[in-house]
Amino acid sequence: MRQTRSETELGRRISTYHAVGIVGALAQFAVRAITLLVVVLIVALVWIRPDSAVLKGTVAATAVLVLFGLRLVWRLVTARYGGNRCRLHEGGLAVTGPLGGVRDAVVWREVTGLRRTSSASLLMASHRVEIERRGAPPLVFTALGLEPALVGALSRLAARNGLE
Repeated sequence: MRQTRSETELGRRISTYHAVGIVGALAQFAVRAITLLVVVLIVALVWIRPDSAVLKGTVAATAVLVLFGLRLVWRLVTARYGGNRCRLHEGGLAVTGPLGGVRDAVVWREVTGLRRTSSASLLMASHRVEIERRGAPPLVFTALGLEPALVGALSRLAARNGLE
């Protein structure tokens, strides 16, 4: 059972960055794979040349609009509730879930180590961050992108607190 700390005991908030859990990273990968499949579908519709141009246009437009709409709705929901964020504080850090609730938090004095793993593929680039701590399972989250600002800020803050 994880012990979740409140953000008030972490001190003043320094900055907030986008970060997702493992499920969020896999969902992001799935969205990008589905986007690639939609592009393949549209190319196949152009290549196959069905009898009805209206059918071809309708299927292609519907696929693009549905994909765009779902992504837009998800972005609006997570932005409204402050979801998928890593909030760096003077005394520690807190990671929120998809709907903005604090998923887990850690105080710097309890941190025993910081591990980072980078991964890049055709569909996604990410940095997996694992924060080891005394008496609790590690806090794990993923920062998406080739060089996310979160990784640099987290490294500087960890060094300031004597970790690296």
